[in-house]
Amino acid sequence: MKFRPLQTLAAACVGLAFAIGSSAALAQQTPKVAIALFGPHPTLHQLIDGFKAELARQGFKPTYDEGHVNFDRSLAPQLLNKLAAGNPDLMLTITTPLTQTAKQALASRKFPIVFGSVTDPVGAKLVPSAEKSDPLMTGGSNIPSMDATLEFIKTLMPNVKRLGFLYNPGDDSDLGFLRTMEAAAAKHKIELVKVGVDNANDIPARVQSFQGRVDALMIPASSLLIPAAPAIASVANRMKLPTFSPNLTNVAAHHFLGAMTVEYTRLGTTVGKIAADVLRGKNPADIAVAMPTAADHEMKISAVRMKDLGIQLPASLKNCNCVVE
Repeated sequence: MKFRPLQTLAAACVGLAFAIGSSAALAQQTPKVAIALFGPHPTLHQLIDGFKAELARQGFKPTYDEGHVNFDRSLAPQLLNKLAAGNPDLMLTITTPLTQTAKQALASRKFPIVFGSVTDPVGAKLVPSAEKSDPLMTGGSNIPSMDATLEFIKTLMPNVKRLGFLYNPGDDSDLGFLRTMEAAAAKHKIELVKVGVDNANDIPARVQSFQGRVDALMIPASSLLIPAAPAIASVANRMKLPTFSPNLTNVAAHHFLGAMTVEYTRLGTTVGKIAADVLRGKNPADIAVAMPTAADHEMKISAVRMKDLGIQLPASLKNCNCVVE
């Protein structure tokens, strides 16, 4: 029997260690990422696009497994368990209802979840605080500045005194939006007129109920209401009721008058940076929930709705480059 010299064995061991290390590094850079979407919507897809682009900028080349439940929460456990069965290295969940279901349905998982488009992660009981996240969950909030939102509304409508607020009382995201809006409305001396709705079939009638009671209407970034934007617009526009929403897509489609809100591609970028840190081994619990900054906001105004409502663009917004024809 021939024996290899010690130098040869040492070299072979070094080579094997290098190969193992290279494989581990490669696996780290080509992770499996699952994306659970509550339902298809252009704004939510902007978040996904920003997320994927940021992971690519960070040097990752993930394989993606994606699915949605068409805004039907009862289907969420089935989708989440299907995605989890693929043993992802990380899962992105989009919207509050889907993330809440993921926290419950996938409680025994080993992989981390990064969420996006969650209005109030603490109020939704996803993380213990905005500064201290869950050991297997962190992410980014989509809540816009309510002060900036009301200033924007008052710029277009200086005489606004009563603002209607349509919301789903069973959705923690809507309730988080409402709490923040109530505080800002009191500061701006605007009366908030609240109407709850928990069934899509009731939305037109609830919008109609604002007639003669408010000067303008606010639609939050609601999983129930945003998909129903055309139905809301049909009633509100017939009533000549100026309607605002933190959804740029709906304003660009001339459903609503205006939006001052978080731009979702930027939100996706923020969430992608968090995901990159988690994939590199950072503990999600040590990553604070990302809150939108002033630079993350964007305004948009519908020229069609302005004309229909007889509203003139204020001089202060003359150079805003925010009017959609």
